[in-house]
Amino acid sequence: MRVSLGWLAEWIDLPPDPDALAERLTMVGLEVDAIERQGPDLSGVVVGEVIERGTHPSADRLALCRVDVGEGDPVPIVCGAPNVAAGQKVAVARPGAKLPDGTKIKKSKIRGEVSLGMICSGRELGLSEDHEGILVLDPSASVGGSVEGYVASGDTVLEIAILPNRGDCASMIGMAREIQAATGATIRCPEIAPKEGDRDAAQDIEVEILDPAGCARYDARVVRDVNVEASGPAVVERLEGSGLHAVNNVVDVANEVMLEWGQPLHVFDLDRVRGGKIEVRSAKPGETLITLDGKERRLEDDDLVVADEGGAIALAGVMGGRDSEVTSETRHVLIEAAIFDPSRVRRTARRHGIASDASYRFERGVDRAGSVRGADRAGRLIGERSGGRVSRGIVSAEGRALPAPAEVSLDVGRANRLLGAEIPESEFVALLERLGIESRLETEGILVARIPTHRNDLRHPEDLVEEVARLYGFDRIAPREPRVEPGQAQRPAASRVADRARDALCSEGLVEVLCFPFSDPREMDQLRFDSEDPRREAVSLLNPVVERESCLRSTLAASLIRLACENFNRQADAVAIFEVARVFRRSSSQSDPVENLRACAFLTRRVEPGLWDRSDTPIFFEAKGLAERLCASLGRGPVRTEGTGVESFLHPGASTGLVLGRQVVGSVGEVHPATAQAFGLPCPGVLVDIDLDAFAQLPERTARYTEVSRHPQVRRDLAFLLRGDQSAGEVVEAIRKAGGSSLVGVEVFDRYEGKGVPEGRVSVAFRLVLQRADRTLKDAEVVKVVDRIIQKVAQRFDGELR
Repeated sequence: MRVSLGWLAEWIDLPPDPDALAERLTMVGLEVDAIERQGPDLSGVVVGEVIERGTHPSADRLALCRVDVGEGDPVPIVCGAPNVAAGQKVAVARPGAKLPDGTKIKKSKIRGEVSLGMICSGRELGLSEDHEGILVLDPSASVGGSVEGYVASGDTVLEIAILPNRGDCASMIGMAREIQAATGATIRCPEIAPKEGDRDAAQDIEVEILDPAGCARYDARVVRDVNVEASGPAVVERLEGSGLHAVNNVVDVANEVMLEWGQPLHVFDLDRVRGGKIEVRSAKPGETLITLDGKERRLEDDDLVVADEGGAIALAGVMGGRDSEVTSETRHVLIEAAIFDPSRVRRTARRHGIASDASYRFERGVDRAGSVRGADRAGRLIGERSGGRVSRGIVSAEGRALPAPAEVSLDVGRANRLLGAEIPESEFVALLERLGIESRLETEGILVARIPTHRNDLRHPEDLVEEVARLYGFDRIAPREPRVEPGQAQRPAASRVADRARDALCSEGLVEVLCFPFSDPREMDQLRFDSEDPRREAVSLLNPVVERESCLRSTLAASLIRLACENFNRQADAVAIFEVARVFRRSSSQSDPVENLRACAFLTRRVEPGLWDRSDTPIFFEAKGLAERLCASLGRGPVRTEGTGVESFLHPGASTGLVLGRQVVGSVGEVHPATAQAFGLPCPGVLVDIDLDAFAQLPERTARYTEVSRHPQVRRDLAFLLRGDQSAGEVVEAIRKAGGSSLVGVEVFDRYEGKGVPEGRVSVAFRLVLQRADRTLKDAEVVKVVDRIIQKVAQRFDGELR
């Protein structure tokens, strides 16, 4: 933002040195990017003090002066001005300096006397046409300093970087408030109330808000019988110095008031407002508007517009329309001052590629109590400058209710701990008061601050702490070493489990991938999710990176299959990849989505098997072994395989669920043929999907060393006739429990159905390994354990020993 110091000085007393002001503003959080001096360049001219005035020995009209320029001993300067005298503070151009007219000052001899500079007049400095005598400065001027702070050398403009949350600073009153807070100076506000005539404004205009979410308040003032012409030179210079172009004396007032108070205004030609009624509404389908820049805009439903009975006449808070603009033929004007929703203004401005001064301020938030003030001030100035008559009263309409001034509690003790300072409670109150924030002591050490309506950025106690700190001065806060309580940091269990999963999968030869967490809603059907599957409750994205990937993924499987297909399209022979990441779904009980940490692996064999590739063993068994080793590495105990919890995108005849205790923690299996076809997968593949959050919630088992037994093992093979749908994993788990401590291993080594086996039954053979660490098992002990296992299988699974 460009801030004219000449204009700002009308509001508040400023330090004489613009550089000092810029540094002070930067220290309180308003970074000054540049200082632009619009008058003559006087950087080489300093303040000097005439110590002695003597007569030149060779010229009666010349004086030989000794002048203190702040560089040690006084220097001799020959001067021909009649008004030079000892004790004066004067403007001195030293050798090497360049005056505004191009004259370069050199060391010289004038009538035989050495002169080390020039005592300058107003014309020589480019400040006036006076050449009769030297320019005499204020006695308080500092010797050796620049004269720029002591002469009226033209306006100075500061380029200030306004932070997005400090929309209140995008105005003269905002800058004046900051200077008042920084220096304690008093603000001088201009007259606001207009002189009203006898005619009521309601006779000429009616206002209605049809979109209360987009417009909280709309205020309209009417000025009749205006004479539209060019603004005076002072107004033009003021606007152009602030980066705006002058238009006419009516439109210029709207821009001037916006720069004064930060309240964007718009002025309509009242006679071109059809039907004498203003409506604030959303744009209608197919509606168009020719804006002031001459471009025709095709509006969308989300665009907020100001309209009359004939259609849109302005993009609310962004730009007016050409058909209702003020011209030299305008006789009656309507002043608009409104509170528009920042988000709607921002979206409309971005959609149409318009960056106006009004949208700049609305997007950052305006004073919600400032619309009436802006309309009054504009009515007063338009009436004074155009000879118009201000109609009586303001025509207003209210949309959504504006929030009351907020109150924020501030714990002074906590604030001091955050800052590492010891600021007294009374100073907190005083600093907040300088910012226009009233505060009261609620209890000991607790202040309740009432936030003014122009500070939309102050919502939390930490915001007030920052306000106090920037005024108190960060340079006054002594650095302190932070207090660190000794102790061992504990990583979350989910993080530890995730790292273990990555290490285990990498050790199996798989490559970790990282996919974008977005998905196509059509993938829900490709994965064959049931209509009641909670993962269909995907979290939609407001602004997706890719249009078709419009939601956050609720499973990792689709990302890995899609990535595998992309690799096959680029001539990959086989894929073995995994990802550890979170998935998301909507929650019916809370606003935030439900997150779940999972590990998913996908691997295939070669699309075209090589000479030495094994093809006799189904790839499912490789994946099952991988899943079991992965789960074992997570340190929560062994998992068993059951038919429950199998994913819909896995082959029902080549898949199984993974169960830990009584909880399903994952699944493993071949990709369902329908899913493979939907994704375009060229070869069979297997997926391992593990719920890492489920593992993280279980207690971690501590690894303990067990000495290897020196005594011989005893092996026994048992074959049972079981039901065809019986899970072998459940039988293995039952055998382990029945075998007791002497049973150190059990595995399935054969499965047979067909001739010799009754229909509906299957023969499953188990290999038992028995061993003790302290002695050799006796035959009787082995028989006892085997009998116990046979009995258990018969009772629980109706298993018949073959």
